Amino acid sequence: MKNIGLIICIFIITFPGFSQENTSKGPIFKNFGNVYKIKNPDLLLEKNKVYKIIFDVYTDGDILKEINPNINTVARFMNMHAQNGIKLKNMEIVLVLHGDAIKNALNNASFKKKYQLENPNSKLLAALKKADVKTYVCAQSLTYQGFDKKDLSKNVEMSLSALTALVYYQTKGFQLITFN
Repeated sequence: MKNIGLIICIFIITFPGFSQENTSKGPIFKNFGNVYKIKNPDLLLEKNKVYKIIFDVYTDGDILKEINPNINTVARFMNMHAQNGIKLKNMEIVLVLHGDAIKNALNNASFKKKYQLENPNSKLLAALKKADVKTYVCAQSLTYQGFDKKDLSKNVEMSLSALTALVYYQTKGFQLITFN
């Protein structure tokens, strides 16, 4: 019986879902993108360089009422690097949503009509826009899934395709990050 209790304690301590109190918020996003403070990492980004990054997101979490963790990764990236001395003005960030992730770009009315829920990503998309993140949705995926530009959040723009946005920004020197 003692072994079972010990195993449960170890699980609770090490399971990431139970250790959110060890994360820090901000400085860019106070309600999204919590990160762990790391002491003395061996590799950091250079503080006075401009970073151009395009995030490619085409999947979504399994639970409709939760924010897409892949979109939250954009906020995490920005918070963790800002905490380590990279200024917001030195982070040029683009987010491309396609495939299953296009539902995250819907306005609340369209999301509610389809899923009977408020879009849990609405506030995150607004916060990203406020931080000058450009968010695009793939028009091909949008159309394939039966939606139109009028169904989109005011915080996103529409690209002809995800491929179009990815090629466009990569030819402008943006580094591709795919977390799916």
